[in-house]
Amino acid sequence: MPHRAEPKKLNPYRYCKWRLLRFRRSWTDIRADRIPSWSRLYVRVYTRLLTLTVLVLAFSITTLGLALNSTPSLWQTLMNSRVLLPILIVTLVLPAITTYRWMRPVWLDLVMVRERAIDFTGGRFNTRARESYSVIIGPLARTLNALAERMERLIAAQRELTNGISHELRTPLARVRFALESLREPASAAEYHGALMSIDQDVTELDELIDMSLTYARLEYSSLQSNLEATSLAAWFDSQITDATLLYADKQIVPHKDIDVALRVVMDKRLMSYAMRNLLRNASKYAQSRIMVGLSARHGNVEIYVEDDGAGIPPEERARIFNAFVRLDRQTGGYGLGLAITQQVLRAHHGRIAVTDPATLGGARFELSWPVGTV
Repeated sequence: MPHRAEPKKLNPYRYCKWRLLRFRRSWTDIRADRIPSWSRLYVRVYTRLLTLTVLVLAFSITTLGLALNSTPSLWQTLMNSRVLLPILIVTLVLPAITTYRWMRPVWLDLVMVRERAIDFTGGRFNTRARESYSVIIGPLARTLNALAERMERLIAAQRELTNGISHELRTPLARVRFALESLREPASAAEYHGALMSIDQDVTELDELIDMSLTYARLEYSSLQSNLEATSLAAWFDSQITDATLLYADKQIVPHKDIDVALRVVMDKRLMSYAMRNLLRNASKYAQSRIMVGLSARHGNVEIYVEDDGAGIPPEERARIFNAFVRLDRQTGGYGLGLAITQQVLRAHHGRIAVTDPATLGGARFELSWPVGTV
């Protein structure tokens, strides 16, 4: 480890002056990147505590002398070396011990927090600040850990989103490139129009992928930056069922509603409608003929279930399907973002979504739950 070169050929006076200048410079350095010094902190706290102790001691002696009306004799007693020496020792040593026992744990915690902050600045968000029970540093350490966990999760989500989008873009881009090659020298008018339709379909698919990716990213990065509003739950549920009945006319959708029709809940109607439409769309893809949708309000929560009579979801796959770009069946289309976005919507409403065992139809059963938040 390199050391600073000391000036050579200095007489004792100049050497002492040089050391004094270095000491003064280290104490007056106010740069933001200055390395913290335990000795500097200790001396400053000790000096202040010693000053306070001397003032309290002088005030106590003066007050005692005035109360006893024997100030001269009291001072003569204190000036006795047998009395003065212990008082001086206690006055000097007690603040030193108190300062060390008081400031040393705080200093160690500060150094630990500083090292973790340096790690976070360098992008090492997998490190964590040591748990501190100090009322001063403890909350700061816990806040730093929460920040690191949040940043680590966001970076992982960004990496996952980037990898997933790049993978999903390959197929429609390859089809567009193939269609463009066909347009250069079309064999017939039918081939020409077919290539145009293929490009139009792929552009629509790309637009949908970008829209879903942006929705997922907004919910992942900024939580619920939305329009919360008081909504009639029964009316909202009926509109979702009506839309689904029109869109999936080949399936029988059976609603079950067990709530007060006057109940109003606080929610982002747009996002929650997206989550509901996604579950109903998935159910229509895999159901054979029937879909059951239930709504209830229990224990202060809104509870919704969507169950179909399809093949269901294997128990070992139930946790994985909420990850972005995960598709159990690639024959039905989609990007694997719908359930990931639905989960983000429920988290933003402080709720949850889960895949449970079927209760009636034997297929997949999704359950949503979030606080009522009535007004």
